[in-house]
Amino acid sequence: MFGFRRWVQSICLGVAAVAATCAQAQTAGERSYSIGAGDEVRVTVYGQPELTADGQVSATGMIVVPLLGNLSIAGKSSAEAAYTIAERYQQGNFLKNAQVNVLVTKYRSQIVAILGKVNNPGKLVLEGPTSLTQALAWAGGIAANGSERLILTRISKNGRQERTEYDLQKLLNYDADESPTVWLQDGDTLYVPNAGRFYVNGEVHAPGMYPLDRPLNVMQALSAGGGPTARASESSVKLFRQQADGSVKELRAKPDERVMDGDVLVVKESIF
Repeated sequence: MFGFRRWVQSICLGVAAVAATCAQAQTAGERSYSIGAGDEVRVTVYGQPELTADGQVSATGMIVVPLLGNLSIAGKSSAEAAYTIAERYQQGNFLKNAQVNVLVTKYRSQIVAILGKVNNPGKLVLEGPTSLTQALAWAGGIAANGSERLILTRISKNGRQERTEYDLQKLLNYDADESPTVWLQDGDTLYVPNAGRFYVNGEVHAPGMYPLDRPLNVMQALSAGGGPTARASESSVKLFRQQADGSVKELRAKPDERVMDGDVLVVKESIF
């Protein structure tokens, strides 16, 4: 994917080409990579090898461009940076029809943390548009004791922390769910929690403890226990749930109610 993106950038030589071709090639639901402080870039000008420049984007988002001096490119895609440089060459009467290419040679500015129950937790340096599932694959997938309930934490534009939960099965099942792809951003934290546990007792075929590694409702949880026996009362399923103060509350379980970590489901025997 990244090789294709670089190829597209390399053919975007002229100002007009940058504005048209790159804009079309880098959409299709993906976010263009935004150059940031610490990234290393190479600037080339077609037919002008003496204007080739390699440099690192400064903390203030600037690079040194031959004849132009310091220019700000932070927050721009490679195509947008190339357009800006070409425009400045033309406005300064240095070149006519400047054909500029900007290529990120080392990605260092955008980092995502992947934590929790994954096989290889760590920091992932984004080298282009990266989805949540791609990042999870980079981390070696979910560990044996991990949950399929994924938690993404992101800092919003107003500085507040936003927390969103995703179901891995829904993210992977494109036919059943038409939700847009979740693209990661600089500073995101992806956390995979430990798989919870729930218990099924009473008139079920396989009573016992089961991992709560994905969102389940009461009906699905009973199916995990083999389903009710012939003697079970389908209308009498009790749910015992621990409260914040440590006490246990008895509830009448509804089929579509979500099962929580530590829940105990008890299927009563029919009196008839």
